[in-house]
Amino acid sequence: MALDRTILFVDDDSDMLEIGGIIIRRAGYSYLPTASGEEGLQLMLKKKPDLVILDYYMPGINGAEFLHQLMSNPKYAPAKETPVIMLTAASEDAVERKELFELGLSAFLLKPFGNHELINVIDNVFILNDLRLKNKDLEEQVKRTEYKYQDLIENASDLIFTLDPEANFVFINRRLTSIAGLEQVEWFGRSFYELLLPEDIEAARANVGKTIGGRSTIFEVRLFHKGGECIHLSININPIFEKGQVIGCVAIARDITEKKELEHEIIELKNFNESIIQSMGSGLITIDLDHRITSFNNSACDVLGYAAEEILHKRLEEVFPKDDCDRLLLNVDDPHQDLLNREMPLTTKQGKAIFVGFSVTPRFDVQKQRVGTIISFKDITQIKQMQVEVQRMDRLASMGVLASGIAHEIRNPLAGIKTIAQTLEEEIDLEDSRREYISRIVRQVNRMDDLLKTIFSYAKPRQPKRRYHRLQEIIHEVIALLDNRLRGQSVKYVDSFHPDLPLLYVDFYQIQQVFINLFLNALDAMPKGGELKLTANPKVTSLNRVDRRGRAFPIQTKNTLYGEVVLTDSGQGIDTKALPSIFNPFFTTKPQGSGLGLSICYRIMTEHDGEIQVESQVGESTTFTLLLPTEE
Repeated sequence: MALDRTILFVDDDSDMLEIGGIIIRRAGYSYLPTASGEEGLQLMLKKKPDLVILDYYMPGINGAEFLHQLMSNPKYAPAKETPVIMLTAASEDAVERKELFELGLSAFLLKPFGNHELINVIDNVFILNDLRLKNKDLEEQVKRTEYKYQDLIENASDLIFTLDPEANFVFINRRLTSIAGLEQVEWFGRSFYELLLPEDIEAARANVGKTIGGRSTIFEVRLFHKGGECIHLSININPIFEKGQVIGCVAIARDITEKKELEHEIIELKNFNESIIQSMGSGLITIDLDHRITSFNNSACDVLGYAAEEILHKRLEEVFPKDDCDRLLLNVDDPHQDLLNREMPLTTKQGKAIFVGFSVTPRFDVQKQRVGTIISFKDITQIKQMQVEVQRMDRLASMGVLASGIAHEIRNPLAGIKTIAQTLEEEIDLEDSRREYISRIVRQVNRMDDLLKTIFSYAKPRQPKRRYHRLQEIIHEVIALLDNRLRGQSVKYVDSFHPDLPLLYVDFYQIQQVFINLFLNALDAMPKGGELKLTANPKVTSLNRVDRRGRAFPIQTKNTLYGEVVLTDSGQGIDTKALPSIFNPFFTTKPQGSGLGLSICYRIMTEHDGEIQVESQVGESTTFTLLLPTEE
């Protein structure tokens, strides 16, 4: 439609003129307003508008008189062909529509109306007027040559047809054959609805009914090609008036099948891309230039704990702390800055700090204009913990080698010291008070020798010789060794073994050492007596290994049957700050402790593919939980 058409708007309501001007200009038409019918008639001759919109009730010359003069007064003959749309707020019974349409009125519109409704009516009136003018020209041409007229309609690129009030075909051009593969002569007099898919008939009836009622409309329908393909048509249908009565309708239908297929492909492509984004293992966040979040995939939801609907359209700074945002978007607005992969801690919805590896890249549209930023990230917390644990194990291995060497060198001079001290002890009289000094030297040498043996055990542990054993037998040996101390400290020992507890696949003496260390620690925590309770049950589970600091370690096993042993004392408990370090070598809270007991327990349990965990409440109790393997 040409956008250089001028519309004359005649209405004594200034608000209506202003609103009409906004709507008409937005639609691309030139706007010519006036508040009176007299001035409107003068402008018809001076400006020659392409269409007139006028109010029915106006002081002076009203809408009906304006239309009557325009159509019957020879003075306005040059403007007689100008289409006219009448507006009114009066009821339908108060206006003689029939007489107005007989005079030449193009369309009638009741107030109030929407902007789209007004523009649709204007567009349809122009279309109808163009068709009317074309038809007039064609009628003149038909008088000269009917062939040219028929050739124009029959060979049009669009499907053109007319219907009677019952929606039966009166005329249909040859385009039906090329669109649907149907012979046009077979469809004269048949119902328009027979062409359509059953699902579209109801909507088509409603739209044709509106047109028979005097309103133009545009709608889409589907029909089957004779070969079986589905054809999409966009139909612009308008009423045909004769003496103010609708006697049928004329329609122009355009084949939009390719457009629909392209739309479907675009939707499929969008859905495909969306499914890829949502199924990615990495979190993906996109933001616009104002840092507002425009997309948030499923992995981002899983890692950060947010639901997409609660975070979309928020600014990044409203979701994450400012420091996190600054690190995420560092130099992102600098076009000359290379954006590399980086790592940083990030705060989740629950306030938990996780470590992520991420990359930040600019996002461009099809015109190569930057429209935002893409942030791709992955939770690498477990990987970082693995790195820390590997580094820790490397340091411990190096320390073990060093400790072994030092211990070997120390034992030689210790042996000499002990031998000389014992020789000297034999040479001094039994009543000599200095013998006590020598006895103390020997005891301290023996203590250092015990410590060196422990260091040797930690630095060069032997591989476990695993066999099937009953847990009860292992614990019985431990109790037999410690029974005197249990009774001496007034510690009550209680145990409970499940009747179906399976055999353990372990090294008897290494696991015995684990329980001896745990029992001794429990006794040290209960110097004034208490209760030591052991329970053992079968448990099917998988190992979620933790490092010595109690953090999750990224090694998981399949579900397996284990023997779960829970050892609880009623002692002094362990300080919360010390709890993460108790499995570290040489860490101790005892004045005379070596700090290797629990570290050796941890190492033995790890080499057995088992698990040891600890929970403690200061001043109340400490509980060690062990998972011991039952199969190779």
